[in-house]
Amino acid sequence: MPDNLPTAAPARRQILLGGLALGGLAACTTTPLAPALQPISYAGKGAIRFAASRVDVVTSYAPPMRRPNIDHEVPFTPLETMQRWGRERLAAGGGAARHLRFTIATAAMTEADLPRESGMRANFTTQQDKRYDLALAAALELREDANGLVVASGEARASRFRTVAEGIPIAEREAVWHALLKQTMDDLDAELERQIRAHFSPFIA
Repeated sequence: MPDNLPTAAPARRQILLGGLALGGLAACTTTPLAPALQPISYAGKGAIRFAASRVDVVTSYAPPMRRPNIDHEVPFTPLETMQRWGRERLAAGGGAARHLRFTIATAAMTEADLPRESGMRANFTTQQDKRYDLALAAALELREDANGLVVASGEARASRFRTVAEGIPIAEREAVWHALLKQTMDDLDAELERQIRAHFSPFIA
């Protein structure tokens, strides 16, 4: 505000008019909505076809459904995303009396409180508040239909973590979870591909 206003009354008038102008501007401005989160898909990478009669996607992981686990709270949960990966990236090419089994062993995301600073400095800083750890693990087995004999197998694991600042809105928190899941799934996808090249090459249709 200018320092050379002659009296208090005009100053007050200017403040009121300014407030009205800002209010009108706010009424005409809309905050853009955050983009909606989408399921994580690997269909664009194409399916790997095995000399097998079918592909079974099996889950041995049971979400605890209680803290510190929060994987059941994540939009498009880690378990759902791994199941989708199995359907999209693994396919039966036929021509053999075998079946491929994709077993989801771990799809866990946990939340932990981070230590907080105290004192004067803490009042003027935004601190990291929570840590989220994601662990994924899966196994592939190619089995004979007749006797269940395993003719090829491989395992893959991937894990990452992220921290978030105190007081972030739930939409931002969910976006962090989603980004963490995408990065970790990319790691798992790459490791599973390596396992397939190393152990399943003779059985790729």
